[in-house]
Amino acid sequence: MFAGIANNAQQFAHGQAITHIFTSELIYSFPWIGGVGCTMPLVLMMLFWSKSKRLKALGKACVVPSIFNINEPLVFGTIVWNPYLMLPLWINGIVLPLITVFWFKFGLSPIPHSLMQMWYIPFPFVTWIVSPAISALILLAILFCVGGLIYYPFFKIYDSNLIKEEN
Repeated sequence: MFAGIANNAQQFAHGQAITHIFTSELIYSFPWIGGVGCTMPLVLMMLFWSKSKRLKALGKACVVPSIFNINEPLVFGTIVWNPYLMLPLWINGIVLPLITVFWFKFGLSPIPHSLMQMWYIPFPFVTWIVSPAISALILLAILFCVGGLIYYPFFKIYDSNLIKEEN
């Protein structure tokens, strides 16, 4: 991944077309909104749509770290060993990077060309830094929505199960 971004920087400096898609800048600046597995949509669902007191409290506790792409409180607080939420995390881990790679492969946004290892910068700022184009922000919105759609049915089932337990 580092060789890819180094080659992209060299190609950019020489005015050549940037060709290496598989870089850490691409992965950390696009599909991992809120942390690995695109967990920000899930945190917002917990915060605003959850009827379960447990999930609402977890959403409150996790929203600020998620802004800075830190999702360990969420992952270790509710996703690990939870089949309702582990499965969509895995699905997002496959689907969102694929969407991102195809987006750049088809030339819909400029491929990142500079080293950017500050994964904790909030979205959409980090996205703009590595690929300063409106199309990159459009991709970010698409990834956020797709990630949320993947989590939603699993979240609803888990939330309703927790409500039954709470009652």
